[in-house]
Amino acid sequence: MILLDTNSLIWWVNRHAELSVAALAAIEGERPGGEILISAITAWEVAELAQAGRLGLRMEPTVWLAQIGALAEVRYVAVNNEIAVRAATLPAPAPNGVIARILAATARQYGCPLVTGSARLRAYAHIRAIW
Repeated sequence: MILLDTNSLIWWVNRHAELSVAALAAIEGERPGGEILISAITAWEVAELAQAGRLGLRMEPTVWLAQIGALAEVRYVAVNNEIAVRAATLPAPAPNGVIARILAATARQYGCPLVTGSARLRAYAHIRAIW
């Protein structure tokens, strides 16, 4: 089981060269039969990027996300009360930014590594990160 951050998800789907070899191997290692988690905060960020014109989707974000969610290995996870409280109470020094904190809290909640290119998340000692 792994959790993807927004860039990792976008780069994986688009086979973008910025996705590291280790990140791609971790994602593909979950197929078939594994589990690739995507946080609801990532869905929100995808919609925000598309709305701002920073993500060139050829379809509505809901359709794009649904197509990804149709993959057997992919599971969207909610930002529930437990994850929200974990994000607010992460061990110090917690990463800056709400999205980063929610992703870190989600990785801790599910006990899985976060696939991320973010240096600040990779440096956070309280989660496992793949890049």
